[in-house]
Amino acid sequence: MSERKAGKGASTRKDTEKKKKKAKSSSSSTPSDRDILPSSSSVSSSTPVPVPSTNSLFIFNSNVTTPPPPSSSSSTTETTTSSGPVSIIPCMPAYPSLSRGFNQRFVGSPSSIMVCNNAQDVVTAVHWGLETNAQVTVRCGGHCYEDFVTNNNNGMIIDLNPMDNISQDPITKEICIEGGSTLWNVYNRLCREYGATLPGGSCYSVGIGGHLTGGGYGFLSRKYGLIIDYLSRVEIVTVARDNTVHMNVVGKDSIDPNEQLLFWACCGGGGGNFGIVTRFWFRKPEDLPPVPSMATIYSIAWNWTELCYDSFSWLLSCYGNFFKEHSAPDDPSVGLFTTLVLGHMKSGQIALTMQDVDQSGHVEAFMQRVMSPPSHVKAAGGRKLIMPRFVRHTVPLGYHAPLGVTANEPLVYPWLEATQYLNSSGPNRRGKYKSAYMNDVFPQAQIDAIWTSLQAQVTTSPCGDFDGLLQIDSYGGMINKKKSSDTAIPQRSSIMKLQYQVYWYYTQNDDACLGWIRNFYNLMYGPNGPVSDGVVDGCYINYPDVDLGPNWSTLYYGDEGYKKLQSAKAVWDPNNVFRHNQSVQLPSSSSSSSSSSSSSSSTSLSSEQR
Repeated sequence: MSERKAGKGASTRKDTEKKKKKAKSSSSSTPSDRDILPSSSSVSSSTPVPVPSTNSLFIFNSNVTTPPPPSSSSSTTETTTSSGPVSIIPCMPAYPSLSRGFNQRFVGSPSSIMVCNNAQDVVTAVHWGLETNAQVTVRCGGHCYEDFVTNNNNGMIIDLNPMDNISQDPITKEICIEGGSTLWNVYNRLCREYGATLPGGSCYSVGIGGHLTGGGYGFLSRKYGLIIDYLSRVEIVTVARDNTVHMNVVGKDSIDPNEQLLFWACCGGGGGNFGIVTRFWFRKPEDLPPVPSMATIYSIAWNWTELCYDSFSWLLSCYGNFFKEHSAPDDPSVGLFTTLVLGHMKSGQIALTMQDVDQSGHVEAFMQRVMSPPSHVKAAGGRKLIMPRFVRHTVPLGYHAPLGVTANEPLVYPWLEATQYLNSSGPNRRGKYKSAYMNDVFPQAQIDAIWTSLQAQVTTSPCGDFDGLLQIDSYGGMINKKKSSDTAIPQRSSIMKLQYQVYWYYTQNDDACLGWIRNFYNLMYGPNGPVSDGVVDGCYINYPDVDLGPNWSTLYYGDEGYKKLQSAKAVWDPNNVFRHNQSVQLPSSSSSSSSSSSSSSSTSLSSEQR
């Protein structure tokens, strides 16, 4: 159910209005009825709304005391005192660090960066954005692949990073995680304090806010599903049609159908579409995935100098066929997760990393299949295909650092240590990314396209400022137990997930590097992208790609899913306040509302990756 919270900065109400508001709180109300902070027309002249200074540190000390949202059965007595968000402005030393994210292609020039410590600070910051007609964007961990956060010149970035508290609801016993928490913080705390975990991504510094709302996955997802599959409620800041700012708690058990719709939209609909999620509630610890005791890590590579077209083709065919045969939710191999990193020939290697938390023996079976092609598989000239020997992974590929182990010498670590061992973001560089889901093995035409693109000539200055690759993650297992309509992530029948990546340092190489990845993707799918056809099944919203054509919404969400997201948009963000280059659009019947609000504050939430 939704909960309402009022800031102390609101103008004093008459006694009759207080009684009326109290009566409203006992029943479910529509979004426009939830008066959290006043619109500009209702602010008392004696209590002006502070506006951040452009040349000095600004701290809004509102002394707001905000109780946490009540549990489904009772409210708690815990309170949080807010001194207001802290404003970082261009003259301050911290400004350059906080005006950009992981992708160095995008550097913003906002008038201020509002660092928030709690949900009330977020409410205050959004209210300021509306009052000052500033573009407002939101960052959790800073890993948005596109410019959805930094593209707000003279606007405001709301930074949730300090909001990293993890606790247990004293009434429902659910785990509550604040929206600025990073994935390593989540895994570390859940493991140590509750013996539980969540099947999220492998990059330690990704923020859970964008990662979860985009339907994040990771090394435990084949065994346990997506991270959104364990979500029960969210606290989300929204803006009603009359520009009042509201704090709502909505969940799968909400009575109001519109609240259920908003919760569904937060389960994979992507960040920056409906509001700002400040807290997430997950199941009780005993109902979350238990921490695996141990994990075995394998890492091998093949040198490009020893690969030929036939051995490369055989490797991709084996990889796809193995996970096609082992993609069922009850398959005994679901504890195995693999990442095949096909580095460009310039890198010198392609690498395969595998983690097995069940010690099921499937790694050995997979490697036996790869390394021992049957006699009927022929190489050029009709001779029997012989796979080149695998070697130690020794060169960085994208953000994948060499692990220094081989399939013959795997590492066996306690799970938390294994997670830390695999936790890497790589250096901060310029980058571009694309994605695709695979429901079947690679057609030969796609294998040909991959082979060709990974050997294409790329000229940069300085020479070598190019790091291109195709990452192929295993998928399926428990991810595919859900129906496509259960969450806003419709891809629930895939066997592999692809991420195209290219990294470089210098701006003069933008055209060369962007041209390589765009040509690669076009060679694979044509101008319409990976349209669902039984082999491929669209794209992943957490790997956003502004190059996608007008059918981007279908590629991310499917046609029916996108219509449902538009319905949520119409109810919860009717003025299209929360928007970016690929945000959910208002239904066509509300297009006039969308255009009329084009000059108002816009807010987006970073899509957090991996």
